[in-house]
Amino acid sequence: MNKVAIIGFGAAGYNGAKEVRRLSPGAVIDIYSDTGIGPYNPMLTTYYVKEAIPYGALFPFGSLEEVCAKLNLNFHKNRPVAGIIPEEKILCFADGSRARYDQILISTGASALMPPIPGLDQPGVFKMRTAEDAVHLKGMLDAKTVKSGLVIGASWVGIKIVEDLVNRNIPCTLIDGADRMFCTAAFEQTAERAKKDLEARGVAVRCGQMLSHILREPDGSLTAVMQNGGRFTADAIAVCIGVGMNVELLRGSGIALNRGILVNRQMETNYRGVYAAGDCCEALDTQSGAHRNIGLWYNAVEQGRVAGANMAGKNCEFGTNVLVNLAHYLDYDFISIGDLSSCGDQDEVYEYEDSRYYIRGVRNGKNVKCINIIGAADSSGIVKNAFIKSIENPDAGMSIQTICFLKEKGFPDDFINFLGGRILD
Repeated sequence: MNKVAIIGFGAAGYNGAKEVRRLSPGAVIDIYSDTGIGPYNPMLTTYYVKEAIPYGALFPFGSLEEVCAKLNLNFHKNRPVAGIIPEEKILCFADGSRARYDQILISTGASALMPPIPGLDQPGVFKMRTAEDAVHLKGMLDAKTVKSGLVIGASWVGIKIVEDLVNRNIPCTLIDGADRMFCTAAFEQTAERAKKDLEARGVAVRCGQMLSHILREPDGSLTAVMQNGGRFTADAIAVCIGVGMNVELLRGSGIALNRGILVNRQMETNYRGVYAAGDCCEALDTQSGAHRNIGLWYNAVEQGRVAGANMAGKNCEFGTNVLVNLAHYLDYDFISIGDLSSCGDQDEVYEYEDSRYYIRGVRNGKNVKCINIIGAADSSGIVKNAFIKSIENPDAGMSIQTICFLKEKGFPDDFINFLGGRILD
């Protein structure tokens, strides 16, 4: 009888368990979690805060009780794993006990970064990643005690918190240490357009501002003091400067790590029978061929499924993996596909703008490197697929269906040509 342990129970852990159960009905599946709640989608937390969805919608697979009953899981709540002996597939716990398994899936996810900066532990300073974080922020806003807000970090989460504040008519300022918004994904020209749009909606945007510390003022408000001496005061401060992968329990274990857990296309670590999936791991990036963490909900679902299939004895691989960032906020859509850092001065630049779209792309020869689009949320999937195809087989061109879809959505012919399509009059 196959005995499986899954550490962490988000999208990757759930889908790993689901696939093991599907393929191995008699398997014993033990889930170890540091919480007592079921798998939720962190990207939906800000939608709950702005009351676009109810609390239950954070849990797309159902309640913990429903999931455990459906998949016949042994759920060990609030029982974090303290360490792993991977060569023997043994889990170690804080009380000194151990448990041995046939297969292990590490799906511990990632946590919001809170660096060791003075003042971050004060009431009114918060992060946004977990369901608990969402409940906390919504409670603050519902109490109507927040009259002004400050968001530190022009990140994908930070911009959604800005949206939550604007929707409640709460004045807010967005600051970031980089020289522009979305600095790892947006070309300078794209970032400038996003900044101007926010400012037109009354949001102050200040880039190039590195946080030094946070002070509590006599009236109870908070002041963020920057390294350059700048000061920003608000009733509440959101810290949204990125995430760190939850891999501390693996330090010294022998499992290969970078920022995250290194895995092959089967989602297996450097130890046979020990897998990793989701936001805690670094899978192979199709564009660069290197290991990279691409923290998307779809990736976590698919990586968990692939790991589960392999744990159940199948031979399954995780497919194409490219950088994709999609921000939808305040009726504004920004999409970035590909690796901005790979672009150089020698590359060909494409740019287009009309009343609906702003597009900027870079390619070298037939290989598209990065694309930014403002105004195309409903087309992100088809553009991503065309981008991937241009990497995997740049001579193949687009299908007529893809070309027709892009034309129907109003994309210009020269952009379709840029992606590798062929427009024939």
